[in-house]
Parts: sequence; structure tokens; C-alpha cells
Amino acid sequence: MVVALTRTMWVDVRDIEGGEVAVEQDSRGDAGGGAGEYAAEDTADRSVGTLELFFDLVFVYAMSQVTILMLADISWAGFGRGLLALAVVWWAWVCYAWLTNTSDHAGPAHRLLIFLAMAAMLVAAVALPQAFGGRALVFGLAFLAVRLIHVALLALDVRGEADVGAPALRLVPSLLGGPALLVAAAFVDTQGRELLWIAAVVIGFSGPVVIGTAGWGVAPGYFVERHGQIIIIALGEAIVQVGAGAEHSLGRLSVVTAVLLAVLIAAGLWWSYFGYLRGGAERRLRGTRNGERARLARDSYSYLHLPLVAGVVFFALGVHEAVAGADEPLPLLPAVALAGGVALFFAGDVAYRWRDHHQLAVDRLLAALGAAAVIPVAGVAPALAALAGLTLICLLQTSWELWRHPVIGPVDSS
Repeated sequence: MVVALTRTMWVDVRDIEGGEVAVEQDSRGDAGGGAGEYAAEDTADRSVGTLELFFDLVFVYAMSQVTILMLADISWAGFGRGLLALAVVWWAWVCYAWLTNTSDHAGPAHRLLIFLAMAAMLVAAVALPQAFGGRALVFGLAFLAVRLIHVALLALDVRGEADVGAPALRLVPSLLGGPALLVAAAFVDTQGRELLWIAAVVIGFSGPVVIGTAGWGVAPGYFVERHGQIIIIALGEAIVQVGAGAEHSLGRLSVVTAVLLAVLIAAGLWWSYFGYLRGGAERRLRGTRNGERARLARDSYSYLHLPLVAGVVFFALGVHEAVAGADEPLPLLPAVALAGGVALFFAGDVAYRWRDHHQLAVDRLLAALGAAAVIPVAGVAPALAALAGLTLICLLQTSWELWRHPVIGPVDSS
């Protein structure tokens, strides 16, 4: 259901930005150094298909399991484990997003491997809330299977393509090294287990930096659309947690009000990402030369979208607690999750737009600072007041943007 809504909402977003989308379509091949320089790659561009939407179903579930993992242990250690689990899940999704961004995987063998990867990822997601405990080995083996299938798909894709095959093969150690450490972590006690998880995350994330992105293609429209959909998936998980927090006490006016405010905050985060500043993202990728395009896509999307997703996941945890106890002040850590998650999302949006366009979104920076300032308020005032404060910040940011119509567009160099 969430993925169906994802597709509908994303189509609506592209309709809202119709004028800018039309400009983007007209400008294909025109930015930068002329049409010929970009035509070969741009003609391979496409929309996200139903197979990718189907595949992302397991990541909807996996992200919800990250929230469950942290709700089971609301502590600094629990938050740290949640971040590690989210980073692992995120990087698995990123690897498949890069894999499918220039290939539709229409052949039977490709589709079968995608379905097997879904099954393995589902097993990993089921085990995720106990990935640092009793189901550590199940999670590690399932995640290793996900990555082995990814390598198999990668090998099928690069057969006979020397310019892509060599860089792809150089990435294999980083693709498999991290999951192997997760399996090893199952046989180590806590602290040592967390250290192995940290090493696994570092190995995975550092691969594209150490090895480089030479030879990797990026389909601009597909890449922007696919990452927009993962933001929708994360926001969908936040909405689920709003409902989960309210289900046992929905008869109280304070809880109903908290639900309304929580949805308005989620809508504010949606607007921050998909509002007026969104239209230049695809043009930015299209107007960048192929070698730099891959580096830009790596930095702006593979790396800098993680703080956005992490912000929503932490907000989901905090809003669950805030809605459930709307009349009471929040303990410190749920307060940090609620307001800090919103602040992290706005800060991540600032970082993403700076890397993408070298322009500073000052309104989002101020919104991040304002959200962070709500943390101490949430600890002494009823959670409803904290939700009201965050709603006001989101409304002010959105209103300013509706009034000023700011534009952040492509730049000539990264």
C-alpha cells in the first residue's frame, strides 16, 4: 500500500512541477558542452519501473524494523545501533539503485535474481530488531546473500563492457567485505560486535571513494526519481508510527490534536524536499559531464540522502512517543529523536543542495536550528507543545518559500 501511494504521490509531484519538468525535457543535451557530449547516456534514461517499486517493498519493511529496533532500547546505545542498522540497510538499497539505474533487468535471469534478493532482504529485515542479539547470525547470513546476489547481477550487467567491467570488479571486495564482517559479528559479544558493524559500514561507504566512480553511468531522471521515492518511503514509515502511537488512546482530544500536528510536520518535511527547490536536480545531473556526473550522484544522493532518511527515521521514533504521551513531557532521548530528527532532515537538505548546486538554502538552515531549539522544550512542556513548535517551524519555512519562490538551479561546476 505504501509503495502504491509512493507511485501516486511521485506522479503528483512531477505534475506540480510541470513547468520545470518541461524545461528539463527541453534542455536534455543542451547544458554544458553541447548535445553530443551527453546524448549517449541521456537516451538510456527512463522512469522507475514496477520492478523497482516491487523491490522497494522490502525496504519499506526494513526501515520500519529499524524504528522497532530503537523503540525496544531507547538509549544512546540503542540509537547508535539503530544508526548502524539504518546505514547497512541504506547502503544495500543504494547498491541496487546504482545497479538498476541504467538497466531495466528485463531478462528472466535478472528478474529471478532480483526476487531472490528480495527474499533474502526480507529475512534480514525480519531479523533486524535482534540483529545485535539472538538473530545476529540470521541477519548476517541473509545480508551476505543480498550482497552476493548483487555481485551476480553486476557481473551479468558488465559482461563484454571493458570500460565498466574493470571498475565494477574493483568494487567487489568492498561489496562483500562488509557483509562478511556482519557474519563474523554474530560470534562476538557486544561492544566487539558493534565495532565490527562500524567497520562493515566504513568498508561499504568508502568503496566508491577509494575505488572511484570511473565508468559508472547515471540516468539523471531515473536517479532523481528513485531517490525521491525512498524519501517518500521514509516519510510513510513516520506516518505509520504516528498511527501506532495513537491507536490505544485516540479518544483523547490531545492525541487527536497530536496526530494532526504530526502529519503537518511530515508534510513540512515533504515540502522541504519536493517543493520549489526540487526542480533543478535533474537538470543539474543532465548538465554535468559523465565522469563528474557519477561523482555528483554519489555525493548528493548515495551519501547526502542518508541524513535525510535518518532524520525521518528518528522523527518516526520520537513522534510515536510524543503522540502516545501527548499530555506529558518527553524523556530526553525521545525528545532528541523527535526534534533532533526534524533538525537533521533540514540540515541534510541544506548539505544536499549545497553539494548539488553550491547554493545555501538559508531558510532550511534556520529551520534546522529552530527544530534543535525545541529539544529542551520537549523535556519540560507537554509533548503536544513540542509538536506545535515543530509545526510552526515547518509552516514558517513553507510560507516563506511560497512567498519568495526561491530558485536553486544548476551551476557550471561542482
